[in-house]
Amino acid sequence: MERIVLEVDETVGKIYRGFSETSKRQFNQAVSILLKKAANDALFMEYSKLLDDNGNEAIKNGLTPEILNGLLAADD
Repeated sequence: MERIVLEVDETVGKIYRGFSETSKRQFNQAVSILLKKAANDALFMEYSKLLDDNGNEAIKNGLTPEILNGLLAADD
């Protein structure tokens, strides 16, 4: 595990300090899952934008659905 520091308001800090060690461990796991999800969502948005940009560039360069279907159907 890696230790990080998160700044929270005073109320949240008091609540966390009052947790048992088991509750702190469970809370830390929950926060870790939320951070991973946020990172994955951000990566997905970047990936989605990249796909959109590539699609728009292809259309701008003359790619049509018919041409794309022909390329996909080719046995190359």
